[in-house]
Amino acid sequence: MANIKSAIKRAELNTIANKRNSEQKSAMRTAIKKFEAAPTEETFKAASSAIDKAKTKGLIKANKAARDKSRLSAKLA
Repeated sequence: MANIKSAIKRAELNTIANKRNSEQKSAMRTAIKKFEAAPTEETFKAASSAIDKAKTKGLIKANKAARDKSRLSAKLA
């Protein structure tokens, strides 16, 4: 464990950010699974939005976001 006050605070903030990022990524995966279970227009929009949010936050790369959205739209068609 860190001894310096700023290092302690940084470690605490890292754990908070890690938890938030994990929740966001999990929500994205859940939205994708819901779409795959019932491919409708509403679930596609929700999954696409979740992918875009994850990309904007830097949780996934742009290429993965584009690939995932492409696969979802192909399943919808």
